[in-house]
Amino acid sequence: MGTDRTTDTDSVLDQWRLAPFHLGSFIGPYTGASFPVFFPLLQSVFGVDRAALSTIVPAYLATFGLCQFFSGTISDLTSRRSTILAGFGGFGFAALVCALAPNLPVFLLGCILLGIANAFTTPILLATLGDTLPTQRLPRTVTIFSAANQAGHLLGPLVAGLLVAWSWRLFFVSATFLSWVVGLWLLVWFARFGHAVPHRPRYASMQAALRDLVQALDRATARVVALAFLANAAIMGTAYLLGQALRDLWQLDYALIGLIVALYGVGALLFAPVTGLLLERLGTQRSAAIGLTSVATTIVLMAVAPNPPSFALAYLGLGLAAMLTWTAFSILAVEAAPTHRGTTSAYFLGARFLIQGLAPALYTPVYGTLGPRAMFALSSVLALAALLPLRFLRPSLAPPSATTAVHSDHSASCANRCNS
Repeated sequence: MGTDRTTDTDSVLDQWRLAPFHLGSFIGPYTGASFPVFFPLLQSVFGVDRAALSTIVPAYLATFGLCQFFSGTISDLTSRRSTILAGFGGFGFAALVCALAPNLPVFLLGCILLGIANAFTTPILLATLGDTLPTQRLPRTVTIFSAANQAGHLLGPLVAGLLVAWSWRLFFVSATFLSWVVGLWLLVWFARFGHAVPHRPRYASMQAALRDLVQALDRATARVVALAFLANAAIMGTAYLLGQALRDLWQLDYALIGLIVALYGVGALLFAPVTGLLLERLGTQRSAAIGLTSVATTIVLMAVAPNPPSFALAYLGLGLAAMLTWTAFSILAVEAAPTHRGTTSAYFLGARFLIQGLAPALYTPVYGTLGPRAMFALSSVLALAALLPLRFLRPSLAPPSATTAVHSDHSASCANRCNS
């Protein structure tokens, strides 16, 4: 009685005790961001052409995007703990399959398994934080969570570029090690602090869950999905060919390619502290429009870059612009359908990674026919096209739902249990 929920939760679950959640958000992008570094090498290792190797992108990212449409529902119907632990166990196994792959078909299988497992890690970790922490703590915690996620984009290419001097397979062994360490750490965390995760009001059946998903499909959600499709087709759609482009344009070595690819993550991390201030001063819609325009501009600069330093500076700028764009889009996704926030966010994230997985169908033929500069020019056009659904997307305003009230009651009782 009379317990200060915020104070109790702060004292019991400080950021150090949430460290396995932050490290867990790091592993997916750490692994995925290595693909552009290895892409030119794997063509010769597996003896395949660019078109054949491009299938690794949808194998991982399209699978990841599709599975996000139902991974949250599965965690609602079972438990956050079991879903997360299965996700990290499966991710480590999938990375090991990639490390040991003797040929492209086995490597593709590993990529598909990576995509499935990843859908049950980062999104469910974020959902668990939302279940557990009071509203006042979420902005600070999610900022750290997102920064750790972006650090994966930074360190993945750097580590990949260094390890390739010995063997590209060592990188996937490192991903296996990290995934299983985090899984064990989270097993210990749930044993010690699992009572802090409130019991969620669950769907009565899978049919009820699917009915809720269908109800969330409205025009606002469709615009959010369109934003995610067009924006990520521009921002990350060409990422898998980035190493190939740098090799073809300037014959760079793998270590330098890894350094340049890592600059996207550097830009995102550098701009993270400023992003919140811009959103507060300019508003979500204006910030999103500025972000998209900046994305298009930096990609044009990549397309016309006369040398590697110019390209690297433009790619750093893309990371800055993307940080503002995705943060604004995430807020728009949450506000688009207040009564179905979780489902709309799942559609947003699913569409974002699905299009990244399908992008090779568009960009590989363009690259082969017209070259890397034409590929970047096309992606800048797609960034500008995303301004159209943004123009018609207006946040919906609705009072707090009954679900929110139930969640607050659960969180309050959780804080009392933590204090006892």
